[in-house]
Amino acid sequence: MIGYLRAGDIPSKRHIAHYVGGQLLNEYCFTREGFDQPFSTLYLFNPPTGETSAEIYSEACGSKPAKRDNLPLRRRHFKSGLLLPSGDFITGRKILTFNEDLNYGLCHPLKSGEAFFANNDADELFFLFKGAMEMQSLFGKLSLTAGDYLIVPRSCPYRFNFASPPQLLFVEARNGLQVPPAFLNGAGQFKMDAPYSERSFKTPEWDGPLFEKESPTAIVRKRQGSFTKTLYKNNYFRMSGWDGNVYPCALNLKDILPKTGRTHLPPSSHLTFIGKGFAVMSFLPRLLDYDKEAVPCPFYHSSVNCDELLFYVSGQFTSRKTVGQGSISFHPSGIPHGPHPGAYKGSIGLKETREEAVMVDTFAPLTLTEESAVLEDPDYPNSWKEEVP
Repeated sequence: MIGYLRAGDIPSKRHIAHYVGGQLLNEYCFTREGFDQPFSTLYLFNPPTGETSAEIYSEACGSKPAKRDNLPLRRRHFKSGLLLPSGDFITGRKILTFNEDLNYGLCHPLKSGEAFFANNDADELFFLFKGAMEMQSLFGKLSLTAGDYLIVPRSCPYRFNFASPPQLLFVEARNGLQVPPAFLNGAGQFKMDAPYSERSFKTPEWDGPLFEKESPTAIVRKRQGSFTKTLYKNNYFRMSGWDGNVYPCALNLKDILPKTGRTHLPPSSHLTFIGKGFAVMSFLPRLLDYDKEAVPCPFYHSSVNCDELLFYVSGQFTSRKTVGQGSISFHPSGIPHGPHPGAYKGSIGLKETREEAVMVDTFAPLTLTEESAVLEDPDYPNSWKEEVP
């Protein structure tokens, strides 16, 4: 969480009567990990328990992943551009790989959708690769542009609105997602050497059309991999105000300050977010290593406890052939990887890089899904073969 926010009309103290226009409002505490961790408090005109019906939402049930079995251990490449727009931001999700800590996938929704979605299984991290959209949520609206990371707390209802179909990468973090504690001082403030600060984030704005009018509401909730659609005859979101430390927020790649060094820095120096069992890193345009004998290209390595997923966003990718914008490379634990043939030597003398990429490293093995097979480039393993003169 990135700090305290307050919006609208709230009482002077918690847990006291709050009237608006003679009506007693309903205090609703939105908590994390019980009552001793960060929370927000909302003041609702209608009780959040006022559902009129609940039924299985079969349109989304197809998103449960089916795994691919008996696959050889090798480097893989997935082309996200092959995924055609379909469904909405709930039904259009395609999980490419998963483990006990997370789901990793793509969403290229064709339409916005009327219902809200609340993921009761996980915090969610989105990366908006292409397009622009508005997010409406329990805490307000956020305007999102290409290059934005979006963090959505577990169980927060939200929906996306857009004029043209966007392209999104998403991670469902079953055991939480957070700013690395090393970025914060003892008061919870970002340190001066952190790659971003409180100023870097977009936070929710008051959403008058959502918060101030009565209208029926539909919320699709995911729990234990199953989806339930709940209907409310009154506006679930109508409120006078809220405050607290739990809410969605967004961070754009251009607002992250990359690090550089005398010689090549490992991927961990580009850390952006962490969750239990995984880490998210952002590779950004920056000056390269300044030692006169430095090799700027990444060195060969075996991350023996990590599976690596790298989403290529923009620029010229120094260490890779055959990949382009929207490519996803998957390098599993147990097989060495690094630059393509010729890239290592060819990088010597380079002064800067203009590439952008988003990496997710997991510490438990990932299982590929049938959805990933449709996007896979079968020739990628051959691209690593050294050319014989």
